[in-house]
Amino acid sequence: MEEQLEKMRHTLSHVLAAAVQELYPTTTFGIGPAIENGFYYDIDFGETKVSDSDLAKIEKKMRGIIARGCQMVRREVSREEALSWAKSKGQKYKVELIEELPESETISFYDLVDPKTGEVLFMDLCKGPHLEDLSEIGAFKLDRLAGAYWRGDEKREMLTRIYGLAFNTEEELQAYLDQQEEAKKRDHRKLGKELDLFCFSDLVGSGLPLFTPRGVILRDMLNELAQGYRVRCGYRKVCIPHIATVDLYKTSGHYQKFPELLKFVSSESGDELALKPVNCPHHSQIFASVPRSYKELPVKYLETTMVYRDERKGELGGLSRVRAITQDDSHVFCTEDQVEGVFGELIESAKDLYKRVGMKLTLRLSFRDDGDGYIGDEQMWEKAQAAIERMAKKFEMEYFIGIGEAAMYGPKMDFMAVDALGREWQLATVQLDYAMPARFGLEYTDKDGGKKTPIMIHCALLGAIERFMSIFIEHTAGWFPLWCAPEQVRVLTVNDQAEDYVKEVEKALSGIVLQEPVKNNELRFEVDRTDDSLGKKIKRATDMKIPVVLIVGPKDAVAREVSVRTREGEEKMKLDELRGWLVSRAEQ
Repeated sequence: MEEQLEKMRHTLSHVLAAAVQELYPTTTFGIGPAIENGFYYDIDFGETKVSDSDLAKIEKKMRGIIARGCQMVRREVSREEALSWAKSKGQKYKVELIEELPESETISFYDLVDPKTGEVLFMDLCKGPHLEDLSEIGAFKLDRLAGAYWRGDEKREMLTRIYGLAFNTEEELQAYLDQQEEAKKRDHRKLGKELDLFCFSDLVGSGLPLFTPRGVILRDMLNELAQGYRVRCGYRKVCIPHIATVDLYKTSGHYQKFPELLKFVSSESGDELALKPVNCPHHSQIFASVPRSYKELPVKYLETTMVYRDERKGELGGLSRVRAITQDDSHVFCTEDQVEGVFGELIESAKDLYKRVGMKLTLRLSFRDDGDGYIGDEQMWEKAQAAIERMAKKFEMEYFIGIGEAAMYGPKMDFMAVDALGREWQLATVQLDYAMPARFGLEYTDKDGGKKTPIMIHCALLGAIERFMSIFIEHTAGWFPLWCAPEQVRVLTVNDQAEDYVKEVEKALSGIVLQEPVKNNELRFEVDRTDDSLGKKIKRATDMKIPVVLIVGPKDAVAREVSVRTREGEEKMKLDELRGWLVSRAEQ
């Protein structure tokens, strides 16, 4: 985030709090940071009820404060002064924050001061940074309210989070608002229902989507596209169960680092079993099942399968965040001098796949921070991170480094895809792992007869298929490319006077098998023979976003042609030209 813009957004969170304090003097305050596209503040309004209808009043008060030419003044205080202030004001959340600060840390406050009168409109515990002068604030707008547990803990108090938007100019703000309006129209939850792709059931549970026949076709086509790249590179399918003993995850390190991911299943046998949150430990055991030689390496496995993670209800949303996660997963066991070749194949596959679905790619190199949530020693991490960055340069990928974004067991390349609305998403990932093979004691016999530990490479080109679908639905606005559309062609009859010719059209369509970008893709079509008017039939097909609509009537039968209707327009086409046209269109 641009430094000046971040300062502005952070400053606006304080102005928001000052406005709320003037309007609702008994409130207590949590935290108010700058975030992407704006800012927020978590506020405890006590017994007072506030709603979205109150935002205009709060925003008006904010603009009044800014118009006064107020300034942000930083001052350092002792721990005793800070606690005395927080306790005297009844700011219990600030008391908690202050008491948790390290003894050695400098405590700073920012005061919002009216320079004309010297009045302090609002003071807050804060590290900054902020604008010194509120006159530097650009365009902003309060956006919405939401509930937020204090410190993200659902056992703690529920606060009211007020979100605001902030940009340098009114034009940038309006562009963002227009984008948001378009995003509402493309919301995958709305389109998923309208296009009959998936549903949810309270009896099944939150975050557990159920896919309809049309939705399964879309899932399968996307998965076949992704896995097809790896099949062509020599990956072979494997299949693993959905549960395992807890010992598997203790060995891998997942149990110690992320015990909350493991949900236990009772067993009459007395075994302690868990639903799998990841697939890599299982795949490691397939590799370990027989002695391996360097001549076999690289060993490449692929599998599309579900993993299970008990996400909080408040974080679930449509297909974007679910509890049953389908991964187009793959794992490679290789020697060190094979790593570059494997990465090269996967990088080229990712670039081609996202070009195929119309998304631009950027690259984030996800490295570890100084935290303790990782396995393996520092020397191993330095070696792996250097290798990842070297490969990004070799394959001429523009990249940035994300500190603290690494996987538990190693650094990774995260491919960031930009959709039709300009939003960036982390989807495909390639991860380098020196740690897990050693933890499982994996080995192969090298040329000299000695035993060596293989390197493990993890890759998902789509990532979570559910999440990819949510993004793809919104990226296309439900107008899927011909090759993956659940219903690719719909034939509309003008009347029943050309039924014999309609059957000929059906026969012609039945013989078409598309080969790109997935193989053996038999054309999916339906015929609308209802007694409705042609106009109603066209509207129905348009509402379902069918990519190709064929209109057939008595005149078409005489001319041996059909009317082909797409989003680009309508044209007449000879029946014997239809096959070639459809095959060509699927390749676009």
